[in-house]
Amino acid sequence: MNAMDFNIRNLFSKKSNTRELFLDVGSSNTRIYLNDKEIFCEPTCIAYHKNTESVVSVGKKALMLLGKAPKSIEVAFPVQHGAVSNTKYLELYLKTILDDLLIDLKFRRLIFGLSGKFAVMSTLSPAKKKLTKNLLKKVGFSKIDLVDSSYLAALSVSSGDKKQLNNICIIDFGAQKTEIAVFSMGELVSSKSFKRGGIQLTEILQKVSRVKHKCVVGWHLAEEAKKQVGAVDSSRNKFALRGKDIVSQASKTVVFSSDDVREEFSEFINDLLDNIQYFISTLPSETAISVLDKGIFLTGGASLLSGLDVAIIKRLKCDVFLSTNPKRDILNGLLLL
Repeated sequence: MNAMDFNIRNLFSKKSNTRELFLDVGSSNTRIYLNDKEIFCEPTCIAYHKNTESVVSVGKKALMLLGKAPKSIEVAFPVQHGAVSNTKYLELYLKTILDDLLIDLKFRRLIFGLSGKFAVMSTLSPAKKKLTKNLLKKVGFSKIDLVDSSYLAALSVSSGDKKQLNNICIIDFGAQKTEIAVFSMGELVSSKSFKRGGIQLTEILQKVSRVKHKCVVGWHLAEEAKKQVGAVDSSRNKFALRGKDIVSQASKTVVFSSDDVREEFSEFINDLLDNIQYFISTLPSETAISVLDKGIFLTGGASLLSGLDVAIIKRLKCDVFLSTNPKRDILNGLLLL
């Protein structure tokens, strides 16, 4: 057998197809690992040309077109509040990524299919899970494991020790949703998802800029400003925002500070904490007491909001532990399975 014959047989051998993908496709960002190496980390965003019915771009390039693209190009986010909202766009989004990233696995993908673990919300309905599986089959997966994202986050903060998942509470504060979950003896006891997250805070900042400063700012600058000045504590950070004057329509620069959004952000967080507090009140009393005695673990990109942990401590009268890597806990959990 010559070298070429061996390579062809090896390529088409199902047994050799041992590579596994780990996917965290969130409302804001998509992270993909191939075995133990990150191969993709970009926004869950697609730019689609409606006239030619073709994909213009995905990820960062697509997001940069937001607010700048002509009417013929739609910039869309196929995952909303942690669940698939547009199957067509998500299918095209994933196909484009896999075509670009996995050139060497193209034949295996077409003939044998890919193997992967995929993070989903713990509150996702069976019908939504079936929809997700069917979509993944269309883009080239033959073996699919759907894993609850809250379980993955809990696994990450416990460093993979499943024995520690006993009377533990995780709050995942993401881009478009906040999910709270309680585990006992390594299994999910109860969970709840709220359609509130970091994106709404960005929208609040844009609204404040329009009302207080008479200045319209784009999404990208508003998102960066939120990261710099967003706070529900006494922080006093500042950020220069350049936008458009509502009256004159001329360009305008305003100095945005934490004071500008503190009241609105605090109102938003307090409303979210009302929902979280009610969820905890529905738990069996012994479970609720054990959870609060142990403390609450906070994860998700939006959990980095300055003062959020202190606000939870004041409301729930318990310890709060902020993850050291909140943006990656779900993916880390997948790698620990």
